[in-house]
Amino acid sequence: MVGDAAAPREAVACLTVQAAAPLATAMLEAQGLIGPVRWAAAEGGTRINDGRYSFRNPANDFALPGNRLARVSAALAG
Repeated sequence: MVGDAAAPREAVACLTVQAAAPLATAMLEAQGLIGPVRWAAAEGGTRINDGRYSFRNPANDFALPGNRLARVSAALAG
């Protein structure tokens, strides 16, 4: 699942999904509407948003730390 070369073959086989579309649909339907998200530039130009499920929203308890947020922002901008 995360590219671990030491994972046994039987473990990898358990993690595969034969029909990804139904799984994705079920996951998205259960999530509910997230609503509009507003993007802004924080100090240093890091792009953040106000999404309540977003790792790029510094107000969320589970948000990326500032240094990782800046790295993600730079990677997606380039």
